[in-house]
Amino acid sequence: MGELLQFPGNRAGSDEQDGVERSSAPSRHPAGTARVDAAREPRSGRDDADAQDEARWAVPGVDDPSGPPRPEPTRASKRAENVAIAALTRHDASEGELRAKLVAKGLEPEDVEAELDRLRSVGLVDDAAFAERLVSRLRDRKGLGDQAIRSTLRGRLVPQDVVDAVLAEQVEDEEVAADRLQSVADDRARRLGSLAYDVAERRLTAYLMRKGYSGSSVRAAVRSALASAGIG
Repeated sequence: MGELLQFPGNRAGSDEQDGVERSSAPSRHPAGTARVDAAREPRSGRDDADAQDEARWAVPGVDDPSGPPRPEPTRASKRAENVAIAALTRHDASEGELRAKLVAKGLEPEDVEAELDRLRSVGLVDDAAFAERLVSRLRDRKGLGDQAIRSTLRGRLVPQDVVDAVLAEQVEDEEVAADRLQSVADDRARRLGSLAYDVAERRLTAYLMRKGYSGSSVRAAVRSALASAGIG
């Protein structure tokens, strides 16, 4: 009996040599380990739910990890953005004007174009929309004709093809244009009352031409304006 009670490790050899069949050894894990492991299982379920919530609330193109990575802003890109936003805050600007402003600040060409691309993508730079707004202001507030408007748009660095397209889309009714021309002529003629007729005529004609008007419509407007002002 004593030999049968010997434990493995007290003598060399295997169990098979002893002819003793060992029962499986009891678990050496602490009694609470099984409960801890069991407690861990629901956590993976919660993690999966959290992941599903994140996917549900993800913004396409922004939070999508499978999308193209967004470049980290650099010092140069942040400076370009600050310069551009400051310029747009002060006044409306064309893409060409913003490009000139960024270049004047010493920014590299690639940083300039990257910022302009960003501004176009969010709608802060749009030469066609800019030209449309400027045409309306120049007609209504400045009383300009199309020739002066065209020149002004080019001076604001709007591309020629954009200028042509916008003016073609915003063609004025002839009567509306004639009424505005006459209003501008009448207003100016009232300031020329002390001049001789020929001098007043010459000055008023030159003024209207600088406003972007020309042709027989100017001559007719000048005659009418001088007559209304009592110059003759």
